Amino acid sequence: MISILFGSSINAQGIQASEDKVINKQIWIDFYPHYYLNDKFEYYGDFGYRSMISNDAWKRIYVRPSVKYHINKTWELQAGLGLFYNFHKNISDIFETTPWQGAQFMWPRFNILHFKHLAKIEERFSFNVNDNWSSSTEFRFRYKLSGKVEFTDNWFVPFYGEFFVPIFGEVEEAFRNKGRAGLGLGYKYGNDWQFSFIFNWQGSRAGIGEDIAVSDYAYQIKVKKVWSKLLFK
Repeated sequence: MISILFGSSINAQGIQASEDKVINKQIWIDFYPHYYLNDKFEYYGDFGYRSMISNDAWKRIYVRPSVKYHINKTWELQAGLGLFYNFHKNISDIFETTPWQGAQFMWPRFNILHFKHLAKIEERFSFNVNDNWSSSTEFRFRYKLSGKVEFTDNWFVPFYGEFFVPIFGEVEEAFRNKGRAGLGLGYKYGNDWQFSFIFNWQGSRAGIGEDIAVSDYAYQIKVKKVWSKLLFK
């Protein structure tokens, strides 16, 4: 399913990237805390660090506090705020704040296989730190199909595909994302901890003014910690 939805655009980008011999390699390290306030409200989010491996042209630190409202076992409403600081070697650093709102639909669910559909709207406000904090704004739609295969009580295979669609405006950024997909291996330690390694494919551009056609490979380490997990989950 992910190949049908996302394969065409990522493959096309990968072909051009191969022809141009331009492939960015990144490392992502992310921590995801989750805290269940009650059977309806959940506070969660993530924070982490991302960087180029082959050179130091770009680095990012970020934090994204968020909340969920569990309507039932199938539907959720979500909202959050992303704060990002992008360090650039050859251009100005960028600070970005991104409030967002979305809904998640969890279907279908099988014995060992689960799918999630997340659609959200982002309002992106970007500030050029070294240029008198000049700003740009963009509204963007994101859709993410994700899931996992739980083949034992502890081991699972996470996967996802996601694309980004600008609605209006455009944020000035060096590495502008268009779509990404990922596949990995995860391990659950008890009921509270999860550790995952995910290999990500990403379609983006190599710099400001470039076409969105370069392939990025990102090696991601994800750690998830859950507090006050409730029976309904």
